[in-house]
Amino acid sequence: MADDRHPHPSDKSSSEGVAGAVVGYLIAGVGGWGFLGWLADRFLGLPSGIGIVTGMMLGAAGAIYLIIRRLGA
Repeated sequence: MADDRHPHPSDKSSSEGVAGAVVGYLIAGVGGWGFLGWLADRFLGLPSGIGIVTGMMLGAAGAIYLIIRRLGA
């Protein structure tokens, strides 16, 4: 009976999974699209930083869209 009061280490809350998904979407979106923006800066000869900032903004917007769409947050 005493063991029932303490959760097992293998038990995880669903909110931890949702939080991990949100952080993962944001990091992947900003990092991935920021990298593509950096590539655009390098290969298209854009002024320094324009592509990176644009890519990061698009990545953040896309990540927020996915969070709302898939997780219903």
